[in-house]
Amino acid sequence: MSLLAVSGKKRQHYHPNADVWQLRRWWQEKKPILQAQILSGNFQFRELGLIRGEEKSIEWWSSLDALVLKAMTIVLTEHLKPVLSTRCFHLAGNGGLKGAVGEVAANVEEHPFVFRTDVKGYYASINHGILMDIVGKYVRDDAVLPLLWGYLRRYVSDGGEYIDISQGISLGCPLSPLMGALFLKPLDDCMAELGCFYVRYMDD
Repeated sequence: MSLLAVSGKKRQHYHPNADVWQLRRWWQEKKPILQAQILSGNFQFRELGLIRGEEKSIEWWSSLDALVLKAMTIVLTEHLKPVLSTRCFHLAGNGGLKGAVGEVAANVEEHPFVFRTDVKGYYASINHGILMDIVGKYVRDDAVLPLLWGYLRRYVSDGGEYIDISQGISLGCPLSPLMGALFLKPLDDCMAELGCFYVRYMDD
């Protein structure tokens, strides 16, 4: 299944006026332009919309931007998988929530003490500079790094007000679980060195 088909399937129940239908209609014309912009470093993400919920707000990427982010996620997941901890159960192929719970259940009786912690607002608290320093150790592609900065340093349109985001990563974005996993790689490495039984699952 093509990347466009995956994107279209996810948004197939959207309103007839949603931008995904224009993207699908004109994809053959847009595709070479998009590729040229990315390779030349001229691609820029559009401003995001903001969908407010009772408990949290989700930033809304345009269909074209979401497609680019999905492609980045696929490429970077393959590239970063060898260096990311298998104890990050939220990453694809590591078992998910069911795997994390099962791992804890299978090992809890062997350990007299259990420490459970949660980072409140984890995505929103991530420092862009620190994250990109970590990214730079493993990603050196001159076409990818500007895209990552654009994903981080984004603009959100909220009722006519434009907000410059200088901290945190985007909720509801396919790239964010991967970046969230990479940001805590130093913690994963420390826990591995200590030999502690350790499970990390992220649903922020």
